[in-house]
Amino acid sequence: MPLMSDVNFRPDFTTKLCLEEPAATNPYIAERRYIAGYNLADLWRGRSYAEVLLLLFLGELPTPAQIRFGEILLIGLLNPGPRHVAVRAAMTAGVSKTAPEHLLPLGLLTGSGVQGGAKQVAEAHQFISSHLAEEPHAFAERCLGESSTTPGFGSEFGDIEPIWQQLAEDLAAALPDSPVMQWCSAFNQSLNRQGQGWLLPGIAAAGGLALGLGARETMGFYQVAIAPGVAAHGIEQSHKPIASNPFLRDDQYECTDLDV
Repeated sequence: MPLMSDVNFRPDFTTKLCLEEPAATNPYIAERRYIAGYNLADLWRGRSYAEVLLLLFLGELPTPAQIRFGEILLIGLLNPGPRHVAVRAAMTAGVSKTAPEHLLPLGLLTGSGVQGGAKQVAEAHQFISSHLAEEPHAFAERCLGESSTTPGFGSEFGDIEPIWQQLAEDLAAALPDSPVMQWCSAFNQSLNRQGQGWLLPGIAAAGGLALGLGARETMGFYQVAIAPGVAAHGIEQSHKPIASNPFLRDDQYECTDLDV
């Protein structure tokens, strides 16, 4: 393994996503900024948030169909709700008087794992991408028969969550020619017969794949997408007294004597 002193490091960072033209009077401030080759001022004057966000992750401006697909996906992921681990962490921290500037990063950090978080999105991305060559109905039956794990698909409290099924249907309608969405829709239909279906991380993973994003890019997109709901819920709770937080009464605890 080469020593760090033997590695030819570059003198600065390189990126295809941002270029700044220095001001004539001061080379350390920007006269113009380009995002993936597009003038930022032109983007804020004539493009939507969804278009520019997709530009950042795709490296090129999306097509009209991709824009509509991205808008639906971003709105669907915007607020995963208080049952989501990232939102619940931000809410708990907010009502507990954690410094408000820490609520969003705390929530996103908590929501980076495999329980509805970014890691589960990556696992679902890998699961879907590695099985696209399989016939979806037969593969679903095999997964159910073997009790195999199906990252991104399953049940919530023993049932299918209707709202995520609707989101996935609208996404599939926005990109009707997408092989990824076609496969996932068929796979989901077979799972439905056994009380399983889309989970939110699975929708995010399928959405990233349909847009041509890799697993890491899809994780990042997911975190950006859920951030508004995480921040808004956490800040909302920060204005409330700590007594508004659910807390077990003494008589709700069950204590057992333990031999030491």
